[in-house]
Amino acid sequence: MPITPIDLQTLYAQLNQIGREQAQNKQTPEIQASLQQLQQIQELKEKDDSVNQNKDIGEGLQNIKDEEKREKQKRQEKRFSSKEQGQEVKEVFNDPNLGQHIDIIG
Repeated sequence: MPITPIDLQTLYAQLNQIGREQAQNKQTPEIQASLQQLQQIQELKEKDDSVNQNKDIGEGLQNIKDEEKREKQKRQEKRFSSKEQGQEVKEVFNDPNLGQHIDIIG
């Protein structure tokens, strides 16, 4: 199928438009990648500038104190329940400073 002069005229007229479309097709992935990078940078800046909410620390100091309180309450309940039954319970004295300090002088 030979190319006629009228076909060449049509092709030359549309050559600029085809060139623009192909240039846009080549630049589209690059532009999208740069836009995604800009968006990620903005998100990171917002995270850095914002005040973050504290996360649950899990087994922290407060939980340990709560456990100690529960154990102490259980011991007191046992002592009161055994006194009600008529049994004598020996009370153990716990010194809070015992085992907390190390003497390095002597």
